[in-house]
Amino acid sequence: MPRGDSRSAREANLRIGAAMAEVEGLYTALLRAGTPEGRRRLETDLARAARRLAALAEAPSREPSPTVGVRRSRRGRRRVLAEHGAAWIIARYGRTGG
Repeated sequence: MPRGDSRSAREANLRIGAAMAEVEGLYTALLRAGTPEGRRRLETDLARAARRLAALAEAPSREPSPTVGVRRSRRGRRRVLAEHGAAWIIARYGRTGG
């Protein structure tokens, strides 16, 4: 794999990981929110973060070279988990976040 390809894949994985961490943090905060105003604000923030994560997960990626082990590495497994998490959030809250 050329050096630029692995760098762009690494950067994409980092962006997805950061977006997933944001969603997880907001979801945890929402579970612990006490006031209705706080819950509404966190729900809005969570919906916005979930849309960003979904957009990152849907972004077209270049096909890896056939010699690269796909989804066997730790990074590949984590990316699959992030994709499943994003799919669950989309199924649960929909595209509109409502």
